[in-house]
Amino acid sequence: MRRLGWGRWRRPARRAARFSNRRRRCARCSRRCAARSSVSRRRRPTSSKGSNEAWMPAAREDLYDIVVVGGGPAGGAAALRAGQQKARVLLLEQEKKPRPRACAGWIGPAGMQLCKLCGLDAKRLGAAPFEGLRLWSWDLRRNTEVRDAGLRGWLIGRPAFDQALLERAATAGVDIRFGAPVHGLELGEQHAILQFGRGGRAAGKVVLIADGLQSPTARLARMSSAWQEPNLPSCMYAEGPVGKGPPGLHVAIGASRAGQIATIVRLPNRVRLYLATRDHAAPVEQQFQMFREAACAAGLLPNAKLASPLRCRSPAGAALDLDTHVGKRCLLVGDAGGFVAAFSHEGLYPAMKSGWLAAETAVRALQAPLLQDALATFGGAWRGELADYLRMPNTDLALLTPLLFNNARMARRVARAFLLGRAF
Repeated sequence: MRRLGWGRWRRPARRAARFSNRRRRCARCSRRCAARSSVSRRRRPTSSKGSNEAWMPAAREDLYDIVVVGGGPAGGAAALRAGQQKARVLLLEQEKKPRPRACAGWIGPAGMQLCKLCGLDAKRLGAAPFEGLRLWSWDLRRNTEVRDAGLRGWLIGRPAFDQALLERAATAGVDIRFGAPVHGLELGEQHAILQFGRGGRAAGKVVLIADGLQSPTARLARMSSAWQEPNLPSCMYAEGPVGKGPPGLHVAIGASRAGQIATIVRLPNRVRLYLATRDHAAPVEQQFQMFREAACAAGLLPNAKLASPLRCRSPAGAALDLDTHVGKRCLLVGDAGGFVAAFSHEGLYPAMKSGWLAAETAVRALQAPLLQDALATFGGAWRGELADYLRMPNTDLALLTPLLFNNARMARRVARAFLLGRAF
């Protein structure tokens, strides 16, 4: 080496060229590859801490157009409709199989038509048809029967109904995973990433939240669910075997302004009692026991061995009070969104219809240039279809109920309001 001055040295030009052309081993092919040496040594960009882009689906199998959380009527109908429109759908259900729910278990004319669109019939569901209903006073001393060909429906069992709906969704190409509770949700600019079960992950462009009234997924998405609405009605539900008898639907309406209604669904070999009340002067357990004793005395529950009653809350009409059902890449449907009729407390048809409309909105949003703006149209879609069905009749039931048993026309109007959601 040549010395240039005090403490300065210069390498010969020939040796400098030799070192500058030295090739490093490539990390991919383990050979001396000058073309790949710089690429192989380059670090991949990483996302910021806490960003949902830290995990991305490794293959197309992990990326879905729509992820539905919940396998009830709302989730099943949403997944089925999205699958019919050729979307790639994943449905996550926390239970390993459908189980009994606190549900009266009847479907009116509108719900029956929607079931037929889903490919469900009475034979597949094991349902018992009914035509009209019988109205009772709260003390079960007076009653009147309303028979109308326009008031036909089905009496169903909830587990069989959920199972049949999920089977139809599976035939439409929906990927269904049971025993997969969602415990993590990260909403990013490109995808929503869900963590479920034991280490499972999936990414979807839109998430439809249909996992019940106390929706944990809605809390993860920081959305207000129907559970947070004040003054929700308290409910009690019991079911058991009963002697043979004709199927039918019996409805008892309370004369108090607090709002009381009880539904007795009589199947060929089983009976189901569902009571909902806004009267908090007495515990709901006490009200249920008193009504059960009166029903046995009136012959509505002959030799019925009802199981231990279940207590729950009903989001009756809560959808009309929620600020929004639209979040970032999320839509709220079913009980989580308060889609339950305020008068009859029937939730099967509004749950299915809300899921159906949400799926159609999500599929349109996937094709729109601005996805979030397209999702915002869900509010107008469900209000145009379900607002009248969910709304409480604009009348004083405390004054109207005593007139039902002497006025056939008034009884028919109440029956149509109960089954069809029509105004008085």
